[in-house]
Amino acid sequence: MSNASLNRICNDENDPILHLTMRCKHGDLMQLQTSWSEDNPARRFWSCPRFRENSCKYFRWRDLEEIDMRSKCVITRLANRIKELEEALQFYKTKEKKMKLLEKKGEVCHDKLIKKKMKCSILNWKLIIVFVAVFFFIVGINKNVNAGKCSCMPLELP
Repeated sequence: MSNASLNRICNDENDPILHLTMRCKHGDLMQLQTSWSEDNPARRFWSCPRFRENSCKYFRWRDLEEIDMRSKCVITRLANRIKELEEALQFYKTKEKKMKLLEKKGEVCHDKLIKKKMKCSILNWKLIIVFVAVFFFIVGINKNVNAGKCSCMPLELP
């Protein structure tokens, strides 16, 4: 979960300090953020918008008191667990996309397999028909030879 998302979770709309305007020593409007470090988990602070650029290091804690050790531990673990779950969710979403692609490929392969089976079936029927025709042709010749109606010349052996 991004810091911006975690910041939104920590916002309490009824908190009067939330709408307080704070300015840094440059006169820039400071942003209320939430620290997710192990030393200060879920601790709110204001920071200058130039803080990331390293041109202004001014910030101020919203509260002046420290968070007790148990809360620090629990909050840090929960934030880490949220991160793990989001990574797992992303992993399974990626896996789902891959499975859908494979499913589409499988459908295409299945369609090709059905077409090949149809072609094989047609070829099998053609072979059966040819076999039956040859069989009846041979049977007919055999009948003619046995009945003496064959006009074939007998073979003379040397």
